[in-house]
Amino acid sequence: MSLQSSKADIVSRDALPALAVFKASIFDLDGTLVHSEHVWEEAKLTVLSEYGFTPTRAVLDAHIGRGLGDFLEDVFGHPLSQEQKTEIGNKIGAKADVLLPQMRMPVEGSADLLKALHETGQRIAICSSSPRRHIVSAMAELGITDCIETIVSGSELPKGKPHPLPYLTALSALKLDPQDACAFEDSLPGAKSAHAAGLSVFAIGEGCTGPNFSFCTRAAESFPDFMSRPFC
Repeated sequence: MSLQSSKADIVSRDALPALAVFKASIFDLDGTLVHSEHVWEEAKLTVLSEYGFTPTRAVLDAHIGRGLGDFLEDVFGHPLSQEQKTEIGNKIGAKADVLLPQMRMPVEGSADLLKALHETGQRIAICSSSPRRHIVSAMAELGITDCIETIVSGSELPKGKPHPLPYLTALSALKLDPQDACAFEDSLPGAKSAHAAGLSVFAIGEGCTGPNFSFCTRAAESFPDFMSRPFC
């Protein structure tokens, strides 16, 4: 199933010069480029039911955009060994392997903006909490593989979002200073991660115009909204 958007004209080229001050744009994946949080939720619920646990809505929502380690400890209510986290995390990842190709959908306008920025010569990276294989498969389905210079998977790092390490790792791979890059995020942990790393943050998604995202450079409820309004 292809995730490529059929609305290639969704990006206003008049707005692109405002983003040209950056040498690179770093995109989150889940919730930013693809609607997939519902898929991860299904995978988590299915696997954790085998252990006799059903995460509350509050716990699920609190860990959107973050890695699995802290989530599992919140669910189990006590610290887990790294071996336990790896075992359960691998099961959740395997379930997601089956569900993601069936259930994830493109976020309207996100890939169009990414491609438009790439066409202007801007460097593009992905910084996601997802395992690398899920990032790579989503990139292929979105038709953006040739646009991406660098991939950072938080699952490969000792600390994930909201810690700044994922974005600092992306900056290091790009050999750029924080002021030379911007981040596109849909979740508060991701936006905090990018902000703490010193990047300009564009928060785009449902709820991103709320007060919790007031530290971001610009916020919008959707990519079409983000690109249609004048940049100040």
